[in-house]
Amino acid sequence: MDVEEYRKTRYKGIDQKIINKRELEILEKIFRSIEEKSISVLDVPCGYGRFSELFLKRSLDLTSVDISFPMVLATRKYSPPANSKHHFLVGDIKQLPLKENSFDCIVTIRLFQHVLNSSDRCQILKELHRVAKRIVIISFYRYNLLHSAERWVRCRTKNVKKRISMLPLSDFVKESNSAGFKVLNLFPVIRYFHAHNIVLLKKLAP
Repeated sequence: MDVEEYRKTRYKGIDQKIINKRELEILEKIFRSIEEKSISVLDVPCGYGRFSELFLKRSLDLTSVDISFPMVLATRKYSPPANSKHHFLVGDIKQLPLKENSFDCIVTIRLFQHVLNSSDRCQILKELHRVAKRIVIISFYRYNLLHSAERWVRCRTKNVKKRISMLPLSDFVKESNSAGFKVLNLFPVIRYFHAHNIVLLKKLAP
């Protein structure tokens, strides 16, 4: 995958620009609700650093992690100048090279729809629970009839073979609870028309 090409084209379409804008708005809203202004943040997977500017405004200590070395390099290259510390790390979200209770807030956006197996999702959630101090902001695709129909048509007309996972809300809540989280709030990115939802989770004591 050409990271530069991906960075330039991924959110170029009108629909993706709208989704990108909504995701940023939701993350801003969540961060405004957090009382502390100097929290430590882990962005995993960070991709090419799409949210780095937002996080650096809200955190004095940001760590960007991705399993892809080229993605981490792109995040570092395009990281905006800031007074905050910004660290970069290559690592697997299923087994992060980080200590327990390392970050006030962990953000995991646009990963879960690509994780098809429940046991893999639970493993990821348990690892996030281990590393998080208090909260996790995570997104998943909630089952949506309109989005499912649109994707069915697109897969057949454009020969798209990549599978995604759309979960009933009850399944996502069950997996989150089993990993030690409580769902505090749910934010649909585009209500009724798109499956993507961003969720605020609170870490519960073991």
